[in-house]
Amino acid sequence: MLRRPRPLSAAAPRYAPAAAISATFLMPDHDRLLRTFLVVSQSGSLRKAADTLELTPPGVSKQISALEKSLGGPLFKRHGRGMDLTPLGRRLAVDAGGGFALLDAALDAARSASSTALRSVSIATVNTLAAYLVPAVVAALRRSHPELVVRVDNASSPDVVDQVLRGHADIGLVYDLAVDTDAVHLVRLGTENLSAYGSASAAPGPAGDIGLAELARRPLIVPPRPYALRRVIERELPGPLSIAAECNSVSVSLDLAAAGVGTTILPSALPEAAVSPRGLRRMRIAGGNFDREVVLIHLASTPPGRAVAATLQAIEDFAARLA
Repeated sequence: MLRRPRPLSAAAPRYAPAAAISATFLMPDHDRLLRTFLVVSQSGSLRKAADTLELTPPGVSKQISALEKSLGGPLFKRHGRGMDLTPLGRRLAVDAGGGFALLDAALDAARSASSTALRSVSIATVNTLAAYLVPAVVAALRRSHPELVVRVDNASSPDVVDQVLRGHADIGLVYDLAVDTDAVHLVRLGTENLSAYGSASAAPGPAGDIGLAELARRPLIVPPRPYALRRVIERELPGPLSIAAECNSVSVSLDLAAAGVGTTILPSALPEAAVSPRGLRRMRIAGGNFDREVVLIHLASTPPGRAVAATLQAIEDFAARLA
């Protein structure tokens, strides 16, 4: 189950001030040329810029030449090691970069405020949280917002954080130790504890508890390295451990335990429907520190749109009920 944390104050969105861009360059062709110029100025190389833009180096060079012709002066000094900005190029990089940052922020805000912004939301989550938290959240969202399409991607803890940072996921569900950046806003949902799951015939006693020494002697089904759960198990159980199988799927780990391969260690909050029908028993681990802090994250620099805000609320509501 989750134990509810103390509330945290919301982090205010941060926007860097930037210079305005001339209206001359808001024409579609100039917009394209300027964005190409900014990529080249940041990479310092036509080839690197071409890879980023998925163009050929001659195609990028042609766009830069067209922009230089329009402005009446060179933007780069070319040399054997790459390209350096001219004084004109440096000034344009500052003005255009700031202007596009403002334009992109305004477009993001407009999309968030639009009624169509409630059509989709993407969640990146670790497998363990996908097993008991995500299904209930998606079901609640479908009841309250039937038009909303939810995409769920399972990934390791570092990959969940990376997907949110890159904008590939609107929301991440992960454990707090995986978050080491101030670029995301973090909301603590509660403390998750772990239980051991094994065949009912192999349970140690009617109380349903299992000690650390007994658990360490059993064949274990564990996630592969470098999953955080694997580190917790190796930290808390006295070694050497008997690893029967490595598996990063909750459902497959339970199936392996049901087949008699070994005992697996997973969140205590797994639904009973995932345990009893497999002939498994949930055993409380007596001793050790198997608690983990569950958090949700989203980009701090982007105000949540309607879809993201609705999803954030659904996640927090479900976490409160678990607590």
